[in-house]
Amino acid sequence: MKTITKVIVTALALGSAVSIGGSASAHDWRGNGWGYGQPGGGGWQGYPGGTCSGQRGYGLERELRFKTSRGLIDYRTAQRIQRDIDRLQWKEQHECREGDWRAVGKINRDYDRIDHWIDEAAGRRWGW
Repeated sequence: MKTITKVIVTALALGSAVSIGGSASAHDWRGNGWGYGQPGGGGWQGYPGGTCSGQRGYGLERELRFKTSRGLIDYRTAQRIQRDIDRLQWKEQHECREGDWRAVGKINRDYDRIDHWIDEAAGRRWGW
């Protein structure tokens, strides 16, 4: 039941993200000359969503907003998670520009840690 609920919640979050028109973002990285043509960008080297494409951070922000708006994550925890996502996005941007692919791998693992944190925070509140 736990897995099915997570799948449904994720599907709803992705569906709503696709249906909502794009808006300006403080994390808009277009025009910086990096991303899909470099290792780690566009899913290259096995990084889902491309660590250097900026999509990992965007996806985590969408998931966090969704779960917070549904009351699954309390506001203070959401603020701490968002602060970590922001820091990691800045670090991602810097390391990808520098071409430090070892650091990019660590960033990818940190995104995984934050993703787990979001799931744990939502599950603790409802006992999943």
